[in-house]
Amino acid sequence: MWAGAWVGVRIGLHRLFQAAGQDSWKAWVPVYSWYIWIQIVGRPWWYLIGMLIPCVNILFSFNLSLDLLRSFGKNSFKDQFLGIVFSFAYFPIWAWRDEKLTYLGPAGDKQWRKDHVPVNGGSREWADALLFAAYVAGGMRALFFDLYQIPTPSMESNLKVGDYLVVSRVKIGMRIPFTPIALPVYSAKELFGIPAYISSIQLPYMRLPGWYTVKNNDVMVFNWPGDDDRYPIDRKDNYVKRCVGIPGDTVQMIEGQIFINHKKLPVVGMQQKRYLVMMSEPITQEFLLKYDLGDFLPARRAMDLLKAQPNLIPYNISTYPANARRIQEDPAVKVVMEDVKDDGQHEPIFPDTLATQFLKHRWDVNNWGPVYLPKRGQTITLTAENWDVLKLAINKYEGNNIVVQQRGQNADGSPKVAFVSNGGSGEELESYTFKMGYYWMIGDNRYNSLDSRFWGYVPEDHMLGKPLFTFFGLKKVIGIDELGLPLIQNNEWMYESKGIRWNKIFRAID
Repeated sequence: MWAGAWVGVRIGLHRLFQAAGQDSWKAWVPVYSWYIWIQIVGRPWWYLIGMLIPCVNILFSFNLSLDLLRSFGKNSFKDQFLGIVFSFAYFPIWAWRDEKLTYLGPAGDKQWRKDHVPVNGGSREWADALLFAAYVAGGMRALFFDLYQIPTPSMESNLKVGDYLVVSRVKIGMRIPFTPIALPVYSAKELFGIPAYISSIQLPYMRLPGWYTVKNNDVMVFNWPGDDDRYPIDRKDNYVKRCVGIPGDTVQMIEGQIFINHKKLPVVGMQQKRYLVMMSEPITQEFLLKYDLGDFLPARRAMDLLKAQPNLIPYNISTYPANARRIQEDPAVKVVMEDVKDDGQHEPIFPDTLATQFLKHRWDVNNWGPVYLPKRGQTITLTAENWDVLKLAINKYEGNNIVVQQRGQNADGSPKVAFVSNGGSGEELESYTFKMGYYWMIGDNRYNSLDSRFWGYVPEDHMLGKPLFTFFGLKKVIGIDELGLPLIQNNEWMYESKGIRWNKIFRAID
């Protein structure tokens, strides 16, 4: 656990504090140890405030680590790089192996630095500047924006695999990190197989004020709520989808058309459709590149199609209508037709009827709902009709344990139920007031997108930010294995870079 890495830092500080004339036990006291550290290096007291603010503490920790190293004569770039970036390992090894460990003075004091820190040459100054810039970039990224690369074709044709997005964290209000103790600047879940954060210390959901309210059809980045809860919310995978439903909406799809509050939702950008393509030769990467196709699969009804056209090869592709007409002109393509029949879909549609008590729907990827999305502060009467949809928010995302007890039937034959808190041992509830708002996310590539149709709505505490633009794009094409199938390894589609998408540089997002 990364808690062991935290202990490693304290082991180092234990000896460093002692060498600086402080009681070694102070190194083990949370927050107070920062105050002693600040005193040792000679920084002003208000540095402690900076260390207590999530994200901002990244910048302050850089200075304090650098000062501590200088205070003990560690002035080489190697020592300072390791001591700042890998302090959890460097501090204990250095402090306990250095038999001549000597505290030289407060490196946070400007005059002391002038008298005791060697003047570096040009190359070292560049190296120091780059190291500091990396930390500043990390702090800016944590505070204001994020960078996100599109890894899958779920948002084609509007956002391509290989597109790099600049995502504003502050536009909708910056979310304070749930895991405040983490390896600075490092956003991955693990480092060398060790968690890069301490999960035992979690902050409650907090968000600073923003100036933008999420609207229908906005493209949004959020933490995927459909995982198995192995990670804290802010360490879950980032997903990007189109937000078709916002809190207070009733969302429904009928024959592939989304309805919001019983009105058709306008299509934004190039809406993908699924097509059946019959070809006289196997599909190639050159064909995929020529027509800018992000994915393909052998046709779901291949056996029936092969009986009718034994000399042709059937594929399913996803693209927009204008591109489908271009593909039809290709000499290797004999048939192109829209394929919207929903068969071969094995993912359970939300809510999963295997787990529902009352709602036994026959929804599919093109026809589902209606689903109501609760608003923050809204009180909703609980009924057998809405429970199977609302219980995900009430019990999982808002931390309740409400159960349903059947009490016979009403006069109209519907089940008479009671909603009881505390797992059935608490008070009976007639209604519930929601603590958060909920959103509905769907990919533009409807037939190759893992989205709210399968795992339900997205709580507001999972919302990360709004993409502003693509600042760069790589032209990527799916690999093809020896059987002519898409190349998939470890359940991930494997793409190869084939150049740069120049039209994606600093391009706005529809």
